[in-house]
Amino acid sequence: MESLKVASQVKRRQTRRTNSVVRTPLALLLPLVGVALLVGCLSSRSVGDSKASPSEPSALGSFTVSSQVLGDQVVTPAACTAGDREFFLGADFKNQGANLVVRLVVDPLDGPAVRIFSADAQFDRSVVFRRSECSVFHFSLDSTGWRVNEVNDYRLTLQLDCSRPGESIRGSASTTHCH
Repeated sequence: MESLKVASQVKRRQTRRTNSVVRTPLALLLPLVGVALLVGCLSSRSVGDSKASPSEPSALGSFTVSSQVLGDQVVTPAACTAGDREFFLGADFKNQGANLVVRLVVDPLDGPAVRIFSADAQFDRSVVFRRSECSVFHFSLDSTGWRVNEVNDYRLTLQLDCSRPGESIRGSASTTHCH
């Protein structure tokens, strides 16, 4: 009986050693994989964009805006924000210099529209163009399949040539990641 207890204890020790040997490489490998994924997610430039740098983001395109409310300005957006953050289907192209935003809104009843507004006074200084007022109004808003903090990531292209008496917007912008 005594030899059975000793044999049982030896077998348990061997099992523990075997399990600890198997766990040790996994325990070391998982944090390394986690760090690699985290570093990739924190990258501040788009995939495949060799010109972008964290200190000086590259322009996603440009729009020439002419309006009595906003004046004559060139909008060169350097960032795109998905409309999911403010509960609408579409996206905002944000300009750093002129503090203007070009917003694409896809309304399920009225169709797409573009709103250009000042980030400082978004309801006081704003211009809206509907598709019917544009000779060119092409957009592509496709999900990339990614979700970041409950916000969808989109691939977005917007081309505009819209005008009416005293107001116009012309230009294009695109991005592979808008969230």
